[in-house]
Amino acid sequence: MTSRERVYRAIHFGRPDRLPHFLPDGGENDLLWLWLPRPGDRQPWMPLPDGRRQRVDAWGVTWETMGGGSFGEATAWPIPDITHQAAYAFPDLHNPEYIAVAAEAIAANDASENPQYCLGVLPFSSLHEGTHNIMGLEHLFAAYYEEPDALKALIARLAAAQRASMRRLAEIGCDGVMGYDDWGLQDRLMVSPALFEEFYLPHYRENWALARALGLDVWMHSCGYTLDLLPAFADAGLTVIQMDQQENIGLEALNAAVGGRLAFWCPVDIQQTMVRGTVTDIEAYVRRMIATLGGHNGGLVSMAYSSPDAVQHDPEKTAAMCRAFREYGVY
Repeated sequence: MTSRERVYRAIHFGRPDRLPHFLPDGGENDLLWLWLPRPGDRQPWMPLPDGRRQRVDAWGVTWETMGGGSFGEATAWPIPDITHQAAYAFPDLHNPEYIAVAAEAIAANDASENPQYCLGVLPFSSLHEGTHNIMGLEHLFAAYYEEPDALKALIARLAAAQRASMRRLAEIGCDGVMGYDDWGLQDRLMVSPALFEEFYLPHYRENWALARALGLDVWMHSCGYTLDLLPAFADAGLTVIQMDQQENIGLEALNAAVGGRLAFWCPVDIQQTMVRGTVTDIEAYVRRMIATLGGHNGGLVSMAYSSPDAVQHDPEKTAAMCRAFREYGVY
């Protein structure tokens, strides 16, 4: 069984020979997680007089941070007034040079003895996050009620750009496409289900239907408490949900809601078990994940969090998680 077939079977509940992996331990992995090149910042990190640093990204969002970390907080946005959204130009994320680089990587993968499943990250990867990143969250919340038509127009523009991204990734041979849209706070949704259904769900349905018609599986990252939206995601055509934290919902609750309908791409919970748990706790959690989320003749792909230092993950615990996924991930 090739890596490509293994992942496909896992996410479509077709009983693969083992759990597919995307782990940083040097062992065999099954995913080619493909990020296309993107435009650089309009202004790189620059020091400010008071010790902060500031940059302006490709979308025109100003970020500020203290110290030397790479994370920052948005402080100014290119569309604070949603009524001016039509004049805002998106960055050139579909530059043919970027697509050519991705196509070369896919061709090399296809020519290998064991081709991996190619998961292409959408250059226009989010609707909700994309909107509040260029508006600011406070402005977005106000626009739902004060300027709904203008807000819907901006979301529709992002959705159309996302469909263009899907077509390009399908043309160069991706097996699946991945977007990013965090919808949850720690214990509730960021907006009401009614707002989600009115402003976003129709675009998810249309875009994911297009992806399926193009022969692409649909993967999406969404963290926080998203339990109330997961059935709607499954109904709208999502294939795989990627979440880094599960304990604010619970493995059993996730399985009861969409087990066997949505596949999961997850590490051990990055906020709780990976921080506070012992190596034994981590091994036990992996076994629970495989028995619940992966207990439908598939349904689970392993991974490790991509920025472990940022969330205080001990290397010994990460190694234990990887060992457990490989040892217990056999059907």
